[in-house]
Amino acid sequence: MPAPGRPLFQAATATLNPYSATKVNVANANRGPLLLVSGEKDNTVPPVMVKSTLKAYRQSPAVTELKEFPGRGHSLTIDSGWRELAQYSLAWLNAKGL
Repeated sequence: MPAPGRPLFQAATATLNPYSATKVNVANANRGPLLLVSGEKDNTVPPVMVKSTLKAYRQSPAVTELKEFPGRGHSLTIDSGWRELAQYSLAWLNAKGL
């Protein structure tokens, strides 16, 4: 099925274009709180990449936090321990008044 190629082209060339539609403003002070979650044994998005993302978002004064779940892989939200992640996330949101 034919589909527009523009989004793929934009994503592929995003690092070359400082005004790319896919660029994220990590210094945005008006965004809501951001909780980054990571699995200690995630090989798809390793914890070091999530920590790098946290570092990039530190430019913003908005709340940004990281929670790493020990012994967990990439399927945090769909594996047998998903309730732990859900409960932590809800408690985190409640603590932020959301």
